[in-house]
Amino acid sequence: MIHFNLHKLLENRSRQAGATLVELLLVMGLLSSLLVVVATVFTSSVDQQQLSRNYSSVTSNGRFIMARLNYDIDRASAVTTPASLGSSSASLVMTISSTTYTYSLSGNDLQLNDSTSTANLNDNTVKVSSLSFQRLGNVSGKPTITYTFTVTGLSFTHGVNSAQTFTSTVELR
Repeated sequence: MIHFNLHKLLENRSRQAGATLVELLLVMGLLSSLLVVVATVFTSSVDQQQLSRNYSSVTSNGRFIMARLNYDIDRASAVTTPASLGSSSASLVMTISSTTYTYSLSGNDLQLNDSTSTANLNDNTVKVSSLSFQRLGNVSGKPTITYTFTVTGLSFTHGVNSAQTFTSTVELR
């Protein structure tokens, strides 16, 4: 009889220490659902961070290019290209302190050539396109240049890409 009671005690104890298959499946299902939610939130957060970086890169490159163009056009003594009033060109050629400055596209980069060297004005996170310069003003007045260009981010997040078009008008001094 002692042996029988010991056997029942061990049997009850082993039933209490384990978990049933249904309980394990329920816990695994709940943990899987929680993992899916956490992964979705993490992915969304990373995507938003990438979009923010892309927008910031487009904006900062565009503003830098505008500041450089405005500065150089403002201090130019002559504009060679575009040559005549109302004409447009994909490049800008002007003279500053007897040095020729040329702004033009080379692939995805806006380049400045100052007769001694060539420099890219945008970094490698963006591309510049749709560059256009137009000469405005009147025959006896100072030349005025209107320019337009588009800066597009090169990082894609789920098919979303940042692009901004920049436009300005500057008169020579």
